[in-house]
Amino acid sequence: MKREEQLVFWINIHNSLLMHAYLAYGTDNVISTSVLKAAYNIGGHWINAYTIQSSILGIQSHYSTPWLRALFSPGNKLKKGGRRHVYAIEYLEPLVHFALCSGAYSDPVLRVYRVKTLFEDLKLAKEEFIQAKVYIDKERNVFLPKILHDLAKDMSLSTAEIIEFVNECLCETQQKAIKRCFDRRGDKCIHWKPRSSTFRFLIHDKQ
Repeated sequence: MKREEQLVFWINIHNSLLMHAYLAYGTDNVISTSVLKAAYNIGGHWINAYTIQSSILGIQSHYSTPWLRALFSPGNKLKKGGRRHVYAIEYLEPLVHFALCSGAYSDPVLRVYRVKTLFEDLKLAKEEFIQAKVYIDKERNVFLPKILHDLAKDMSLSTAEIIEFVNECLCETQQKAIKRCFDRRGDKCIHWKPRSSTFRFLIHDKQ
């Protein structure tokens, strides 16, 4: 498959897998052990959400605590120079962060992605997510969703560069407010909002 086809396949499989897992195990505990250990057998390989994010798409996983890494990859410790996953994408696409939904209120809106409009839809997902999740408090503090922290690591962005990335999606008034925050307090004005533990799959209305 071409890279775009692989991206669409794995994004949609990731989101479908987690929706399926919630139907099977319930929504009482968002991102619970049972839900996140759920896996599909694809071509003879058992694939869970962590594997899709970290080993196939190659991004910073949204489930990044050490005990979760150990849970999702039993008997398969990550080693430097280790073999690439058989389904690994040739090179990562940072915008997939805005396409992956794990059933948490803080996640992006759920879309069904198609090859023909993939990058257009990823860009739209990025813009809508940032506009909905970035919060500026009294021109002193800027609250950013944790997904942007993961993306910054993938793209090796400095704080100033991630602010520039965010500003591209905001109106002029918000851009000016963030600039004033940054001018006054520098990096200290940036706060990372933790992921929510409240369940929600919000489906985009244009599918």
